[in-house]
Amino acid sequence: MKAMLYLSGKEEPVAVFDEVTIVTMNDNHKVSPARISYKSKQLSSGKAMVELYRHEKMRLQLEDGQEAEVLLTHSSLDMEGNAVGVLRVLGDFKEAAHA
Repeated sequence: MKAMLYLSGKEEPVAVFDEVTIVTMNDNHKVSPARISYKSKQLSSGKAMVELYRHEKMRLQLEDGQEAEVLLTHSSLDMEGNAVGVLRVLGDFKEAAHA
């Protein structure tokens, strides 16, 4: 599944993810158990560098219309030069209000 990441209050995506996978952590993660792993050919789609907003809530919109507030937990590069990482989902997914 694909997804787009938005900074709070912005209409243009700061990142476009080619692949995302939703994972629910075990019982040790009672608060915010959902994580999203992502893969992207180019992490930053605009002028803003996603890594600089690590401590700010962002909005993730999945291609199926769901969205959630997220925090960037991890960001790196894989062996093919793709940006990969993990987002922590804050709260629950909901239907996109911006669709």
